[in-house]
Amino acid sequence: MRVIGLTGGVGAGKSLVLSILNKEYNAQVIKADEVARELMEPGKEGYELITKALGESILKPDGSIDRQILSKCIFQDDRIRKAVDEIIHPLVWKFIKGKISSSQEKLIVVEFAIMGEKADIGYDEMWYVYASEQVRIRRLFENRGYEKEHSERIMASQAAESEYLARCDRVIRNDGSIEEIRNQLAQILNNRGQRES
Repeated sequence: MRVIGLTGGVGAGKSLVLSILNKEYNAQVIKADEVARELMEPGKEGYELITKALGESILKPDGSIDRQILSKCIFQDDRIRKAVDEIIHPLVWKFIKGKISSSQEKLIVVEFAIMGEKADIGYDEMWYVYASEQVRIRRLFENRGYEKEHSERIMASQAAESEYLARCDRVIRNDGSIEEIRNQLAQILNNRGQRES
């Protein structure tokens, strides 16, 4: 089994890299964001702890967490972001560790956006998906409708490029074509012969 941690800033194009790894290399993909979302559903441990910490103002009428309100709170107030991170991150890594230990797959890729000591769950390698800030801002506008200012605020709340580079074993450059991404992955995984051209 090979376990790869895949990270990178918002808008870097991690989803494209994951899609290729999943479809062309049969990788089992685990997304930390999706795990966190699942853990914040009503009845789950994360939901209980978040609503206790932030109160009912973040809830929709049906009792579920309003993600837009939560997201706004997180990006506008560092204390709230830290409080939410301290609640959710340990639960996420515990869940992911369990998923990896029960998996039979040969290649597992765990995707997450936030660097941190708690994210270390025994990866064989850490990969950093890189794209320039201009490319990321353009993608976020085209794909999510984010204004430049909003994108810059999110980027500022994430790790600096130097931190990603210091902690990662490989850099996947994602500001070119899809074929360039495929070539980089084929080289890294030494799997050219089995890859569909």
